[in-house]
Amino acid sequence: MQDSDIRKLLHPYLKKENKKFKDTIIIDELDLCSGLSRIDIAVVNGVLHGYEIKSEEDNLKRLLNQINYYNKSLEKVSIVTNKTHLKQIRKLVPSWWGLLTIKSIGEKKVIKELRKAKRNPHIDANSLLQILWKDELISLINKYKIGISVHSNKRKLREAIANSLDISILSQEICLALKSRQNWRS
Repeated sequence: MQDSDIRKLLHPYLKKENKKFKDTIIIDELDLCSGLSRIDIAVVNGVLHGYEIKSEEDNLKRLLNQINYYNKSLEKVSIVTNKTHLKQIRKLVPSWWGLLTIKSIGEKKVIKELRKAKRNPHIDANSLLQILWKDELISLINKYKIGISVHSNKRKLREAIANSLDISILSQEICLALKSRQNWRS
């Protein structure tokens, strides 16, 4: 199975799994850490949950770097793969990551959850804030009356916000910002 085949299975699976959350959005290719990495699919509802796809055609050379970026930036992470990479992936990814695999039932392919994702114990406020655009950072500065000029560069804005707000508030605000975004790819 190729990446595109897994995506075709994963989107309906994620919609079904998150149907109780009315305002869930599913984003393909979300940039993380100021574009240094990108998660294949992000589900945004009460948390930011990233899904990385590793198909039969993928090699796992980039996975160690991806793990580093995802651990800094996402509240939950799951990896979706098939039996080709399953054994090696189990050894590489943290135990709090979710693990999903593609199973064949007759002619049909289905997604099976092998391990449920848990909350990220290593999330970094600055890395999480790198998901936001400058106008979204300024909105947080104004909303929480954080003492920094809105004309400061993005790095300084992120630093001021990270030093002023609890990670749980940041997580909520980032989910709200992502749900409110217009013109994603323009």
